[in-house]
Amino acid sequence: MPNSQRKILVDSITRLSRRGATRSLQKILDRTRPADLAWLLSQVSDPEVLKLFELIENVERKAETLSEAIPEVQRRILRQLDDLEITELLDNLYADDAVDILKEVSEDRADRILVAWKSPESASIDTLLAYESGTAGAIMSPDFFALTETTTVAEAIATLQACHEDLEMVFYLYVVNGLGQLFGVCSLRQLVVSLPHQTLADICETDVISANLHADQEYVARIVARYNILAIPVVDEGNVLMGIVTVDDVIDVIREEATEDIFRMTGTNPEVFDDDASVMRSARARMPWLLASFCAGTTSMLVIGRYQGAIESIAALAAFIPITLGMGGNVGTQSATIMVRGLALGRVPTNRFVKVVGREIAVGAFGGLGYALALATLSWVLFHKAAADQIWTIFQLSGTVSLAVLCCMIFAAAIGATVPILFQRLGIDPAVATNPIVTTTTDTVGVLIYFLIASVLLPI
Repeated sequence: MPNSQRKILVDSITRLSRRGATRSLQKILDRTRPADLAWLLSQVSDPEVLKLFELIENVERKAETLSEAIPEVQRRILRQLDDLEITELLDNLYADDAVDILKEVSEDRADRILVAWKSPESASIDTLLAYESGTAGAIMSPDFFALTETTTVAEAIATLQACHEDLEMVFYLYVVNGLGQLFGVCSLRQLVVSLPHQTLADICETDVISANLHADQEYVARIVARYNILAIPVVDEGNVLMGIVTVDDVIDVIREEATEDIFRMTGTNPEVFDDDASVMRSARARMPWLLASFCAGTTSMLVIGRYQGAIESIAALAAFIPITLGMGGNVGTQSATIMVRGLALGRVPTNRFVKVVGREIAVGAFGGLGYALALATLSWVLFHKAAADQIWTIFQLSGTVSLAVLCCMIFAAAIGATVPILFQRLGIDPAVATNPIVTTTTDTVGVLIYFLIASVLLPI
């Protein structure tokens, strides 16, 4: 739904709700797709969320809307529903979607719901909940289409026609042997164009791309993206087919991982980015790296204090500190962001450390040279008339600030490129607080560079 239509939808719902026009509200909700309803629920006030959700008459649409909603909205709704109401919704969801819903309630309540849920699905969901969060097993769907290798094409098509309603997404037909081990995969196109008497072993592709149950979900997403497949089978250590991860789940993983990386790069926790997080909890999540910044800032202050005499003798030195540190900090952040994202996408060859870091240093040097010349010109224009009797000192000042900017930008590019790669080699997520480390290091060392150059080039 386009943004303009979404705005109209919110305005209409708000107006009708204020007037108490329940029947008109239901008509609009019945004509709105579940994905758009889920978005709508995130735009209204807390009291309106449950009211609108309850007005959705069809239980399947209600379940799908809950599944599509953001976690904060899911939690608001689930808090207002009793266990039996939740089980009724779970009955209308596929297993992997039901697992996502249960993860938004406490473990004790999830256990109660599973006990109260009289459905064959509850056993498979209990199994999925046991897998470690963030793994292929935790996000896979146990609803897949698999037949043995001796099944004929005619039998496979008849089976698909009989059971397709019980399957979430039939992208591929998976072929297994008598032990349930993954033997091959067959596209539905290949199935329908093959001769009826052929067996699945005759027509399937045996070089199957698969993922282990305990593989990281980010790795699974990269594999799906790399090979442009719509689903990937998930197997255990014995190569027994346990489930599939479909492309819609992969999209969710990519979005989740990208959001997580952005938060970690700034030294914060993605779990506190919701309305349910308390102010104190959010503050505690940010404190550690703010402390690092505070310590780095204190160090910079001490360094500047050490050169207080130089600033007093040439006051213009102080004017150029912000731009020197600011340029270095921006270059460091750019390099770190490029490296972290490149490592996440597998586009940075960590075995060619010197080449990768050298390229970023070259980029920083090229940009630094341009801005160094610009800053030298600016300093000359600003101060040469004000101190006509100290032309040589002004010339030295221009050289100092330009050389300092150049060196700071080169150093920042080097540290911004190096830290993520070192983290990767040490087995640490490169996104974890890369930017705070790069920023604080660049600021502290930048001050040292600035005043060391000033002490050499200026008469102080």
